[in-house]
Amino acid sequence: MTARAHAARGDRWYLRPRVAFPVIGAAVVLTALLAPDQVAGRTGNSRLSTYSTEPQGAHLFYELAQRLGWRVEQRRTPELASDTGVIQALLSPVVPLRMGEVHALLEHVRRGGALFVVLSGGDLIGDSLRVTRGLVGGRARPRDPGDTACRPKTRTFVPLWPDRAVLYDLRWKGPPPSGVETFVHVEPTSAAAPNARTTRSPPAAVGFPYGRGRIVVGSDPDLLRNDVLRGCEYGLDVSAVRMLEYLRDGGTIPRSRVVFDEFHQGFGFQPGTMRAIAAYLGGTQSGHLLFQLLGAGLILLLSLAPRVIPPRDPERIARRSALEHVDALARAYAQVGATRTATMRLLRGVRRRVEHGAARALGRETDEAFLDRAQEAAPALVPEVERIRHALNSPVARREFAGIGAALHRLETTLTRT
Repeated sequence: MTARAHAARGDRWYLRPRVAFPVIGAAVVLTALLAPDQVAGRTGNSRLSTYSTEPQGAHLFYELAQRLGWRVEQRRTPELASDTGVIQALLSPVVPLRMGEVHALLEHVRRGGALFVVLSGGDLIGDSLRVTRGLVGGRARPRDPGDTACRPKTRTFVPLWPDRAVLYDLRWKGPPPSGVETFVHVEPTSAAAPNARTTRSPPAAVGFPYGRGRIVVGSDPDLLRNDVLRGCEYGLDVSAVRMLEYLRDGGTIPRSRVVFDEFHQGFGFQPGTMRAIAAYLGGTQSGHLLFQLLGAGLILLLSLAPRVIPPRDPERIARRSALEHVDALARAYAQVGATRTATMRLLRGVRRRVEHGAARALGRETDEAFLDRAQEAAPALVPEVERIRHALNSPVARREFAGIGAALHRLETTLTRT
């Protein structure tokens, strides 16, 4: 029985891996080549900015409003226009709004202005309007079926890329305001709507009056992206114009000016901790002083910090002072008995000190000539002069050499007083 089952499976040649795998690979390649979706995946910056011409940008919506007669502007500063004839367009900001900015926007609408806002998830303006992005995702469907200018593209059973206009729904956190008008619905997919409660078409973009003005709220940035508005099968370009028309009307004067908020898309001078510090250090006098002090402190810190290679002190040879030198010479002379050299050195010192007075030399003279002049100037110095001459010409004993010092001292004092 088992042998027959193995024989039966062996007869099914198309189940063999070397046959089935090439067939499956060929089917995948043919599907990729013959699929009608000739689009590529989304790339580039995902910000819904009117400066961006990439697939996920909103420059096409900016040009569409401009060509249809609206006066469009791109605001790169946090200040709002005070004119009530202005439509403030806040398209899924990436820089979170502060509470004061949300209050200013809503006050602008209460006075008679208009606001076009696309939620970015978890922002304060959605909390103030008590509306949030839901969890149901599906294909976008305009309010009027005739808004689509062409039939939807035929999709194969293995689509290469998901549908572009897949939006989330809008949900109210409380009772919706009166006079709500829906512009775009969401057709939930079977995965997003497993029961009958979510098979209805929830809204994805609504408009409602607010004070003396009007507000339009979109749930998802895909409402206005370039690659979505470019596709005529979605009809969202017509829905976008209908939303602008709704915001234009309903006031004392037509709101024909649209100001796109690019400041909260990251353009312009963004306030922040580092930028505030840089502006203070570079734009004020006290900042300049503080910057210089910081630079000086940094230099001092670097000079006192441990170094990878420690500095090496230059080698210095300590020299003796003049007194140490005299003492060393005296000990050397005493060791060898150099009484004549010592006497000559001492006499040279005496001559250097006394020759500026009465014993001034007329030219360069010898020690003998100096002693002769000293003897003529002071005849009382004859014994001292003879003793000094004897010590210059022949060695003397240590005790006699001590008398030579006394004789030289008397010679110097006598000649100095003369």
